[in-house]
Amino acid sequence: MEEVDSIIIHFLRLLNVNIDESAKNLSGIPVETIIEAAARCICAIKPGWKVPSTLPSGISQRIGVATQIAGFCKDLGYENDVGYQTFLYSNETELRRLFMYLIEKLPNEDNKVPNKVSPNNKKQMLKQQINLKIAEELNKIWIPPCCNKSLNRTLTDMIFNHVETSKIQFDSKDIQEKLLTYWQPKLISDNEKPNVNNMILPSKNTAVDSETRYESEKSLRELKETSIILKQKLDTLTSERNVMEVECSQALKNADRIVSDLKNIQDIMSSFGIDIDSQDAVDNNLLENVHKNIKDLHSQIEELTFMNLATKLNIEKSKIRKSQNESERNKCKKKLLTLKERAKEMQDECEKKENIRNQLKLKYEKLKGGNKRHLQKEINMLEGQLERCFSLADETLFKDAKKDDQAKKAYKLLALLHSECNTIVSLVNDMGTLARDIVDLEDNIKSEKSKRTEDILQKIQSDLANLQTESK
Repeated sequence: MEEVDSIIIHFLRLLNVNIDESAKNLSGIPVETIIEAAARCICAIKPGWKVPSTLPSGISQRIGVATQIAGFCKDLGYENDVGYQTFLYSNETELRRLFMYLIEKLPNEDNKVPNKVSPNNKKQMLKQQINLKIAEELNKIWIPPCCNKSLNRTLTDMIFNHVETSKIQFDSKDIQEKLLTYWQPKLISDNEKPNVNNMILPSKNTAVDSETRYESEKSLRELKETSIILKQKLDTLTSERNVMEVECSQALKNADRIVSDLKNIQDIMSSFGIDIDSQDAVDNNLLENVHKNIKDLHSQIEELTFMNLATKLNIEKSKIRKSQNESERNKCKKKLLTLKERAKEMQDECEKKENIRNQLKLKYEKLKGGNKRHLQKEINMLEGQLERCFSLADETLFKDAKKDDQAKKAYKLLALLHSECNTIVSLVNDMGTLARDIVDLEDNIKSEKSKRTEDILQKIQSDLANLQTESK
């Protein structure tokens, strides 16, 4: 039964019931924890019910709370006998049966309604905040940061926003040095890991433990990976910029050539006496507009490429997060399946052991009954032999007693011996019945000891004394 108790304790710990690590079976759990565990199970099965989870100090209030929880168990369909005594004066077998029923009624992971449980320590609080944040982000519709400025952004989004609003000049050869000097203060050293955690997850000032350190190192690795990706994207941007500069220089050369051709045409037309002053003004305005349009196009192209790069990085980042969440979800599912299989195996093994125990009990009863029958048969045989011996001796001595005084005395002694033997046989029978009664009483004592009747009676006496003091 210890295996069944360990399974029950494991499921209760999953419901955030604070059970001591030294507790190996249900008998080692205090009454307050039993009440809390039953309340947590009922709340997980029926989230809308208001179930008291704490046990007050007064005896009458304690009985009321235990009666209320017993009523909730009956409402869930528990058919066995359950009352306030099941929780306050607990019997191990009844508790085991009740908790096995409640655990079977717990909803599956797919149909489980999220239950907000108050965490017991800061580590569980941090885990709960991370789970809530991930669930909230997964349920939201993803919108790129460049399309919605009001969204809360992570550290990399803040960096991209800063880069997006800053004016970057692509007209010199030392572009890599400038970008390196820009990114260098943004790189986070090992001493600044807690700040990264504070920027990504708005949590309280929690104690630094192994798990938070692992999260900070993980975020640092992600930032380093994003910096490497940004460097690669920067190289592609510089190559695209070089291509654009070549195209722009070619366009400027073409424009200069066109201007020189226009001047030649103007000279030729002036040689023919054609007035082209007004036409020159129009052409100059057109050229200025062309140069302005080219500059505007260059700036728009740069902005669009940078925005495209930011959106691509955000998409890749979301894909990485999604894959990580998917892997963690798969791991949790595998763990759950293994636990369910293990619980099923333990349940099957428990049923097999129960069947073997029942078979052994039946065999023991048969052997016990067989021994009794064998002894009874021997006693009956001995009684028959004794009766036959006495009857034969009685007949022979009775014939001689009429003629001989010695035979008469022997006959009297035989009659006395016969009566004494009858008393001895009756005493042996009485001893057998007493032995049977003693064995039955020992079995009853063992069963009563397993029920801890003495401890329960002591608890009831102390509770009655407390009730009397409260009533006074």
